[in-house]
Amino acid sequence: MNLFPQTLFIETTTRCNLTCPMCARCAPGWRGGFGDMNLAAFERLDDSFRHARAVILNGMGEPLLHPDLPRMVRHVAERLPAGGWCGLQTNGLLLDERLALLLAEAGLDVACISHDGEGAALGHGGSGPDDALSRATALLRAASAKAGRPMRLGLETVLMRGNIAQLPDLVRSAARLKLDFLLATHLLPMDAATESEALFLPCSAASLRIFAQHQAEARARGLDLSGVPRAAVMVHRTPVERELMDLLRRMHERAHAEGVWLNVGRLAQADPARLEELAAVFDSARRLAKAAGLDLHLPALTAPERPKDRRCGFVDQDAAFIDWRGNVSPCHFLWHGYACRVLGDAKTVEPRRFGNVLEASLTDIWRGQEFSRFRETVRNGEYPACGDCGSGLCSDASGVYGAFELDCLGVSVPCGHCPWAVGQLACLGSAPGLG
Repeated sequence: MNLFPQTLFIETTTRCNLTCPMCARCAPGWRGGFGDMNLAAFERLDDSFRHARAVILNGMGEPLLHPDLPRMVRHVAERLPAGGWCGLQTNGLLLDERLALLLAEAGLDVACISHDGEGAALGHGGSGPDDALSRATALLRAASAKAGRPMRLGLETVLMRGNIAQLPDLVRSAARLKLDFLLATHLLPMDAATESEALFLPCSAASLRIFAQHQAEARARGLDLSGVPRAAVMVHRTPVERELMDLLRRMHERAHAEGVWLNVGRLAQADPARLEELAAVFDSARRLAKAAGLDLHLPALTAPERPKDRRCGFVDQDAAFIDWRGNVSPCHFLWHGYACRVLGDAKTVEPRRFGNVLEASLTDIWRGQEFSRFRETVRNGEYPACGDCGSGLCSDASGVYGAFELDCLGVSVPCGHCPWAVGQLACLGSAPGLG
């Protein structure tokens, strides 16, 4: 166990110059407040800076709005050990020549610019033409050269139905601008209205395979597994419904033998042809990125092969999240209080906090029994596969009746329905290699 967190996510501000419908802070239910981190809280992290591999200076706001951002970057850069890096994500709209140079001279190592391309119905950052992306890239590259310090530049995009066809063009734009990387993530819907834009299928690849094989058998017998939900609740079943239930029983027996959970209703609604189309777009983007030497990070289209394959990139990288008030959390999903949509249901997220750096050192909070136990439980990965559960999002997981306590397996970490653990979401610092 590392005695110090290795990746620090520090929320410099929750203020932003944009109001994007895909952002939790702009949606009803946001309880993270609005403000800037003060330097007193920031400087309380000095000991952790000296042991960190990466420090990312942004949270749910636009970091360029913090008046002391260059000073913060310099403060981190002067304390990081050899090989450590300091980075941030930005929409880039507030950049000018002076600010870009201040950041470069302060020691900023990585800058990731948000851009969702043309056609994004729920755009954030520089959605639309490439002008904002090109301008921000040019300013940062010129500042890096003038400061005599190399800076890795990248692009972050949110994939949606409205812009997925433009992904290969976005790769071409990134290559033309000679960016170092392109990071793509899926959408986390904030409400039912935006859910139709989501592309990620939360069912595991193994459950999709098992269902497809039994669906093929069903159709060969003139049946359709999409009729299972109705057949399951019937008291007096027809011969066809009894046949469906027998097929369902055999399908569940096989899944159980392989350690796979099944949500038959969700699987029946999945569109294999659509998944193949998305996979083809991803393959095209990968070929273009490889030819251009662009480091491309794409999310999964479905949940991992089996529940045991789920990983928390934040816990694996020994991450700690510090919000603008100094509160310490374990991951992005549990950083703030907000409302969103998970697995087709409304979800109220309660922040999980283990202390505040204004009251105790981050080192003591990190090594504390409560935070250590949380990380160990997550690493064990014995939480349920909510995306493949046929019962729907349970009341404890949804947060409808209060803060999460235990899931259906008696596990105390709310990770079974986490969109990060299944590969749906990504950000700068969530995956190795981006720094």
